[in-house]
Amino acid sequence: MKRTRPTATLPPVRRPPTDGVAVLGTGRLGGAIAEALLAAGHPTCVWNRTADRTGPQADAGARVADSPAEAAAGAALLVLCVGDFQAVRQTLSAAGANLVGRTVLVMTTLTPDEARAAAAVAAEHGASYASVPFMAGYQAIGRPESLLLCAGPREVFDRHQETLRALGGDVRHVGDDPGLGALFEAAVVGFLLEFWAGYLHTLALVRRESGPTDAFASVLQSTLQGLAPLLPVIAGQTVSGDYDPDTFGRLDYLAPMADAMIGLRRSRGIDTARLEHLKGLIDQRLGLGFGGEGLASLIEVIEGSGDGGAGPVG
Repeated sequence: MKRTRPTATLPPVRRPPTDGVAVLGTGRLGGAIAEALLAAGHPTCVWNRTADRTGPQADAGARVADSPAEAAAGAALLVLCVGDFQAVRQTLSAAGANLVGRTVLVMTTLTPDEARAAAAVAAEHGASYASVPFMAGYQAIGRPESLLLCAGPREVFDRHQETLRALGGDVRHVGDDPGLGALFEAAVVGFLLEFWAGYLHTLALVRRESGPTDAFASVLQSTLQGLAPLLPVIAGQTVSGDYDPDTFGRLDYLAPMADAMIGLRRSRGIDTARLEHLKGLIDQRLGLGFGGEGLASLIEVIEGSGDGGAGPVG
């Protein structure tokens, strides 16, 4: 009589799920992200350190997890929107072994070095990683014009870009270095702070003369539309070292113009510190004999490389 060998019971093999998103951190940004994903039809799980803050997402159809590990267990993609780098690291560690085979997208604002360190922590747990700064307020989540920057391996971007489009219509891969997204975010914020400060200085001058600020704003708006195409041109000049003065004028022409603007503001009791700083940069470059160059050559002084040679600095 032939005897039947009993079938061995094998332990289950842990495999990453093929779909589903977990949003870890449901503050204003994370909550808006989870709700946009749900609206786009993505199965979504949420977790928050304070559990009662997941109520709106649960009402919208999200599954609520009790821990980062539980959230990671049922999702192929994890989106982190926690407070800071320390919270990112703690959340990844709490997810532990359940990160194996998953993709982690961190939308928390980090420094470039912190983003790279977070990528290393994710890799230690067997997860792919990208930093995805959201370049607007949480109210803009899901709008077609909203911009997201994805910094990390191209394959991560290619795999998840359609999911990201539920959060913003303008999704861009900016490079494989996970710190690039944070770098670009910081650079844009710095630019905007200086831009708005400059705008307020010009408004102050117009107001001091009792000029119509609405008419001035319209004139400036038209001017800025014409300047936008120059952004990549000037960026290219800072790399090539070819500081074409036709782009925005020669430094030796701009210097007396800056002096005149400083004098006008000073005569009206308007702060001149910003313009005086610019004039100081121009004067340094003029002192080195580069008055025939364009405004982009000030990068040599700004970077501390204004030692006489005009050449590539990037």
